[in-house]
Amino acid sequence: MSACVGCGWCCLNDQCVESRILHGYKRRCPEIFWDAGQKLYRCGLSGSQRMRLLLAMGEGCCAPLNSWREDVRDRDAQYPPDDGPY
Repeated sequence: MSACVGCGWCCLNDQCVESRILHGYKRRCPEIFWDAGQKLYRCGLSGSQRMRLLLAMGEGCCAPLNSWREDVRDRDAQYPPDDGPY
């Protein structure tokens, strides 16, 4: 597996199960945020050791061929936060 580069591809396009349990179905995960200082996306659930284990954080990228890996940037304008369901 390739290391996660914080491109946001997975969380901007779909929610993990834990996010759905916490927030219901959303267009993008409400827990993801752009970290301007580090220039990558971060997960708000990563502060919880339990969530880190449940989400296998630190285990690598499950979509290493996605094109965003080579173009890590803020995509919030294209994928705006939204409180509504799908």
